[in-house]
Formats: sequence, structure tokens, C-alpha cells
Amino acid sequence: MSDRGTLTLGEQTLTCQLALQRDGAVRHYLTDLPDNLKPEAPLRLAIDAPFRLMASRSHSAGHLISHVVETLRPGLIPDKGHHFLPGAYVAFQGELADDAERFLRLVQQQVEAAIAASLPVRIGAGSFSDIAALRPELADKIPQQAQIRTVTIGDYRPFACGGTHVPHSGAIGALALRKIKVKNGMRISYELLTD
Repeated sequence: MSDRGTLTLGEQTLTCQLALQRDGAVRHYLTDLPDNLKPEAPLRLAIDAPFRLMASRSHSAGHLISHVVETLRPGLIPDKGHHFLPGAYVAFQGELADDAERFLRLVQQQVEAAIAASLPVRIGAGSFSDIAALRPELADKIPQQAQIRTVTIGDYRPFACGGTHVPHSGAIGALALRKIKVKNGMRISYELLTD
């Protein structure tokens, strides 16, 4: 999810709901532009901290769910994470042989245990070959760049990831796995609960 926040120009504060990186620059999209906006005019930017924390919690939650599922069933390979709220989910390649609802409850229990353990979340970097060697099943989805940013939760294998994350799994807070879909792979939908 994009950060959001405010841009202040002189006495005027503007709301920014979307910021995207395009052509090497971060572009801020505003709904209303002031008449007195001039190139090179100084702006003060402020990030909506509660929204960023919620986005970080959701992103880390998706990674944690992926780790738990691939640990419980190594044949299920994390394929796609959609961490945007509402509607967050993690999709997996492979087929689930278990009863889907029973498996969902097992994943929920394991995720809750990992959250309670406050596992450290570490940001690192590695080369494409190093990351591809750790996760050969995902090598075709990893950008082939000289340095790739990674996220590691506890002792799980790292994922290539450029998103924001919480400092430890305990900061994810209450999490509910709402739905499991088993067709052309598997998908688990989740949502954050208010603390």
C-alpha cells in the first residue's frame, strides 16, 4: 500500500492519498492543487504514521502466513501476496491434500504462536544468485538486480521484498485468517483485528 499523509506549502496543508515511485522519483498525487504552487517551492511532508503501521502490520502478516504454510506443507509454494486492506490474501502454488478448514485452523494457531513469540523481523540485502539459491522455487519471480532487499522473520528463510514491515512479529497484533480457497492452488484471506 502506498503511504499517505500531508504536504504543507506555506500555510496550506494538502492531503496526499497516493505516492508512487515512477522513473526514479517519488510522485505524490493530490486531489486539490493550490493556485500558488511553484516549481522548487519548499514543502513539508508528513507521513500518516498510524496508516503506515497498519500497512506494515498487514505486509508482515502476509509473510508470516506464507512462512507458516510452507513450513507445515513444503509442497505449497508462496506465489503471490496481496497485502492491501481490505482484501488481503496470500496465494500458493500446489495442492492441499488436507481438509481445507482444518488446515486453516492449524495455520491460524501456528501464526498466533509466532505472533506471541515476537520473532525478530530483519531487513537485509543479497545478490540475485544468493536469494535464488535460498528460494529456487521463486527464482523466476525475483527481480534480477545487483542487490535485492530481503525480509526475514525469525529463523524462516528470507523473502525478496521491498515493502515496509514491523520490527517483530508481536507488532502484527491480532490477526484473523478469514477464508481458504482451494482451486488452482490455494489462497488464504486475512485481516488485521483492532487491538
